[in-house]
Amino acid sequence: MRKLLVVAVGFLTFGTLGFSQTSKGKNSAVEQNLTSSEKQMWEGWKNKDVSPFKQNLTDDSVMIDQTGIVQGKDKAVDNLTKMPCDVTSYSVGDIKVDWIDKDTALLTYKADADATCGGQKVPPSVYASSLWVKKSGKWQAAFHQETAVGPGSAQ
Repeated sequence: MRKLLVVAVGFLTFGTLGFSQTSKGKNSAVEQNLTSSEKQMWEGWKNKDVSPFKQNLTDDSVMIDQTGIVQGKDKAVDNLTKMPCDVTSYSVGDIKVDWIDKDTALLTYKADADATCGGQKVPPSVYASSLWVKKSGKWQAAFHQETAVGPGSAQ
């Protein structure tokens, strides 16, 4: 009985590892696409171009940052249009993709920016997360949040 249990645990362990690697390899193209789409929105922000937001946000998206909560793609695009930012530079790095299920992925990363919006300097560094969902065969961002990196925070 003990041998059977050891063999069963071995199959489960190695079987799970094999599945995890297969899933990861299968999703790498999707992960690259999501990362690219996320960066396109940052580039759109820099260039005062709302088209990446129109293309990539769900209609009922939610965006949260130091200015508040914006609900809906139309409101987000309206805000970007009414209060354009002057972005000298930005960088997005250390993007990690975690899969919630086959149609939902969470991107987490750190972003740095030298920018002013509405006359106010934006936080120079933020931790960000975006939740991407696959709807009707298309990947779209349903949620995005940014938290300013404070002094002494773990980098």
